Amino acid sequence: MKIQSWMNLRMLMLVLLWVIPFLVYVTIGLVAMYENGWLWMVAVSLPFVWFTAWLVGRLWRPVKLSDSSRGPLLQAPDFWTPRDAAAIAIVEQYRAEAVDIDRTTITDPVRYQQDAEALATRLSEHYHGSRKENPLAPLTMIEIFAVIHLAIEDLEEWLLHNVPGSDLATIGQLSKLPELAQAFDGLQKIVYIASTIFNPSKLLAYPLWRKSGRVTIEIQNELIRGLYQRYLGLIGYYLIEMFSGRLRGGAKQYRERFGVMASAIHAADGQIEQLASVNDIATTIAVMGQVKAGKSSLINALIGDALAPTGVLPETRLVQRYEYPVPGSSNVVTLLDTPGYDEADVSKRQLREIVTASEAADLLLLVMAANVSARKADLAMVQQLDKHYCNRPHLKPPVIVVVLTHIDLLRPVREWNPPYDWRNPQSLKEQSIAGAVEYVRELFGDRISGYACVYIGNSHASDSSIVDEVVPQIIEHLGQGKLAAVLKAFYKQLGTRKLQRLLKQTRGLLWSAGGWSRFGVSKVDR
Repeated sequence: MKIQSWMNLRMLMLVLLWVIPFLVYVTIGLVAMYENGWLWMVAVSLPFVWFTAWLVGRLWRPVKLSDSSRGPLLQAPDFWTPRDAAAIAIVEQYRAEAVDIDRTTITDPVRYQQDAEALATRLSEHYHGSRKENPLAPLTMIEIFAVIHLAIEDLEEWLLHNVPGSDLATIGQLSKLPELAQAFDGLQKIVYIASTIFNPSKLLAYPLWRKSGRVTIEIQNELIRGLYQRYLGLIGYYLIEMFSGRLRGGAKQYRERFGVMASAIHAADGQIEQLASVNDIATTIAVMGQVKAGKSSLINALIGDALAPTGVLPETRLVQRYEYPVPGSSNVVTLLDTPGYDEADVSKRQLREIVTASEAADLLLLVMAANVSARKADLAMVQQLDKHYCNRPHLKPPVIVVVLTHIDLLRPVREWNPPYDWRNPQSLKEQSIAGAVEYVRELFGDRISGYACVYIGNSHASDSSIVDEVVPQIIEHLGQGKLAAVLKAFYKQLGTRKLQRLLKQTRGLLWSAGGWSRFGVSKVDR
């Protein structure tokens, strides 16, 4: 953003230094028509301003396509996976290395094609791990056409809103820009030389005037660079979407699910809005933890004793499902109550069902006893989950929130006077709670997105500390969980529609081959 601001300031300065002489000339000329003796001001002021413009253009060098006019850098939308976010660096590196472009080459279609192919090759290496002779070989025609369609559509919208006359100037007129600029330059020379008849002293300022005239050309070229960098950014964005597999269903299906975020990512100055609420996607929260960590008490406190389970998770026998209306919001999520696991003894069946539940989860509440330091089983579970998503990089890993229970058993054990502000610890109890959180943070690193510290005792049903700590964490991370659910549902939908689409395409082909459309007979009439 600093580069963009610097570029705008430079362009504004050059425009002002080019326009001001004409304004001064007109003003002084009108006055000189009524009063004599003011021509010397023209002879003094114009060369001075032209010299200033030439000096600024000389010392304040224009930046090339690789360094300037890049506009806002690409930013990863919330629904992108870590692999997609890492691809941004490849796009930005290519934008930084792009060969310069100006008014004489902006209309060359070959340049657009070559840059798109080169960028696709680099991204293909990132996604496929090896260099391919044809980076588009693993892709379908629908995906390739979707990239072209989406990028052109976004660039068209940007041109209509930001470039005056973009809907009026034809390609033929744009291709004549160099000739028109040359003709305009010649006309300027004639007017300037003719004006020296009335003011011969202007001949002394002719070299400065010619150099300052380059300002208009630089302004044109910088606008062109900005347009082309916008094109590179859009192509790079949708190539990432293509290699991620999200364009397999075509541009229309992509827009329906991700259109809000796709539009926001390309907004002015890179301002990104949150993905619109998706009502048809169910978000799943799994509650997991070791035996006796307090998981059941947490479940009871969240759902209440009166809320009945809606069934078990498919492919499991032990994982209970609940419809859980999140307090303070309109969201209703699926809450999974998983069996507890143990450091020393966990059956294959339990492990399989726990792993199935964790893979289905979009948000994970990992319950740990604060007074117990054994974390080997918890680490193994998170590592198993990460391995699952490492093999499926097109999916977004679930957000993990750690819920530390039994904080009343931390030192000093006899002290219990809640509430405790462990995020700003002052008392010994608060320092012990903060220490327990720090211990988990050191073990799990940035894989943990949030923490809640609660008391679970005999009166858990009426204890508000559980809800007060856990529910805000659920609400805070629910958006990320919903984005993970959107990706899972999207890819699942793509998979289930393959056969349906193939049958529909075959039926359409047979219908066309039968010649019915030539006789004006529609499928409905038939």
